[in-house]
Amino acid sequence: MEDICMIGHHGTNFENCNEILNSNYQISKGDEHWLGDGVYFFVKGVSSKTIDLAEKWAIAASWDKDNKTNKYTKYVVLESEIKVQRERFLDLTTEEGTSILLYFLDKYFGKLKELGKGLNFYDGLLINLMRGERVFDIDVVKGNFYIKFEKERKYRVNLRTCNCTICAVYNPHKNIKSTKVINKGVIK
Repeated sequence: MEDICMIGHHGTNFENCNEILNSNYQISKGDEHWLGDGVYFFVKGVSSKTIDLAEKWAIAASWDKDNKTNKYTKYVVLESEIKVQRERFLDLTTEEGTSILLYFLDKYFGKLKELGKGLNFYDGLLINLMRGERVFDIDVVKGNFYIKFEKERKYRVNLRTCNCTICAVYNPHKNIKSTKVINKGVIK
C-alpha cells in the first residue's frame, strides 16, 4: 500500500495552539463545510503559498460580522505532516476524483431530495453522506476552492476562479503525523 504525504498549513486562534499541539486537532463539523466534517489545511496545488493562505484565513476567521469586532487578536499558523493510504484518499483536483464525486451525486440524488436539500447543498453534505454510510471509506480528501479572505469579504468579491487547494482530514489521530508552529501574529 502506497502512502500519500502532504504538508498542510492550518491557521487558527492562538488560544487553540497548545491544545492542538498536546491533544491534536478538533474536527469541524457541518454539512456546509467545503469537504464535510474534518480538520482543514491549505496544501500545495493552485497556490504554493500555503503559509500565507493559512495566515489570511486565521485573520479572516477572527472577524465577528455581527458584533463588528475580532473574536481574537492573536493567531498562529501550524504546519502538519499528513499521511494517508492512496486507496483512502479522494483527490478532487483530478478528473478521476471528480468523476467519483459525481458518481456518488447520481447515487445519492434521491436521498438528497428526501432530506429536503434538492439542488441546494454543498459538497460537504455529499461527502458526509458517503462517509457516514461507508460506501466510500476515505480518510483525506483534497479539492480546489475559492475562499474569501479579509479583503474579499470586506469588498464582497465573488470570483469563481479557485485561489487555493485545501484538504480535510477526517481522523487526525490516524493521519496527522506531526504538527509544529510555523508562524504567529497579531491582528491589527
